[in-house]
Amino acid sequence: MPMSSAFQERLFPALKRIVEHYGTPFHIYDEAGIRDTGRTLRDAFSSAPGFKEFFAVKALPNPAILQIMKEMGFGFDCSSITELTLSRKIAARPDDIMFTSNNTSRAEFLAAEADGGAILNLDDIRLLPKVPNLPELICFRYNPGPRRTGNAIIGNPVEAKYGVSHDQIVDAYRTAQEMGARRFGLHTMLASNERNHAYMIQTAEMLLSLIEEIHAETGIAFEF
Repeated sequence: MPMSSAFQERLFPALKRIVEHYGTPFHIYDEAGIRDTGRTLRDAFSSAPGFKEFFAVKALPNPAILQIMKEMGFGFDCSSITELTLSRKIAARPDDIMFTSNNTSRAEFLAAEADGGAILNLDDIRLLPKVPNLPELICFRYNPGPRRTGNAIIGNPVEAKYGVSHDQIVDAYRTAQEMGARRFGLHTMLASNERNHAYMIQTAEMLLSLIEEIHAETGIAFEF
């Protein structure tokens, strides 16, 4: 990714001193740039009530960076016990943590449940009976299969091994209801590094349509 001119102006005057002090190689993060990008994102969605950005901890599991994300009001998307631990170390609240994993073990479920819990995001209907203590709030990761396309980077959703299929999604929520869940969310992940904004709009439209369908079948009112 090209370096921004603003980052160059901050970095280049100090670069010689940094190299002399730390030696090479090293990683350097631009806090001013991170905060500016975070503000731009928040401002872009400021008209959407309840919007909240969740940072993927696996993208950069650095406690200093996570602290910046917390200060900007972001939540944390975790996929492992280590990522849960890192998020809690910087005092992220339960509603600030989403735990999305696959082939999840009992130990991972118990870790997600600890310290007040997290938003539990299940990617397989078969995981429901494996949750030791089903929380009140449940979310499912939806895979639309052939209903959507992917891209060269992430691949095609129809080939993906993650997510509840369209034919199973209503049964997943109905079963969670029967097991005692009372609050619900819906999640999907179709494409990474997609710069065509129309694709994101189509994804939002797809999810809103699916919410209508699930509500008609189950009466569920979705929180997110």
